[in-house]
Amino acid sequence: MRRVLVVLDVLVVVLILVQAALAGQHLYQGGSILTHGYVGNGTFAVAVAAAFVALVAKAPGWVLSLNAVLALLLFFQTGVGYIGRDSAFAASWHIPLGVTSFGLSVAALVGGVLVVTGLLGSRAPSDSSRPASDPV
Repeated sequence: MRRVLVVLDVLVVVLILVQAALAGQHLYQGGSILTHGYVGNGTFAVAVAAAFVALVAKAPGWVLSLNAVLALLLFFQTGVGYIGRDSAFAASWHIPLGVTSFGLSVAALVGGVLVVTGLLGSRAPSDSSRPASDPV
């Protein structure tokens, strides 16, 4: 189940990058912004699924928190995107939220990879013979 989390986290990172490219194409080449919105809705859905999988997979609290906060941030990002059609103030927050979402999605991915690889919070088996008071 934890591998599913990593796959979903990779997908969120890629989808956010695709959205940035689509937004740039809209701004500078006149491309349709509708696809950007559709991908955004899908990104939100995948992030919610990743948060759910992190919960079910009993990922460490900070990994679960990263995924849950990312899903919440993408909920707001989606809302700001829709409101931004009629409000310049809301639209002015859409890009910074997108950049923040990307950073948080990368952090969630790194957390998922650390969990799957077993590099998170455990000693290597060869270190088990070392006394607990021995600094690592």
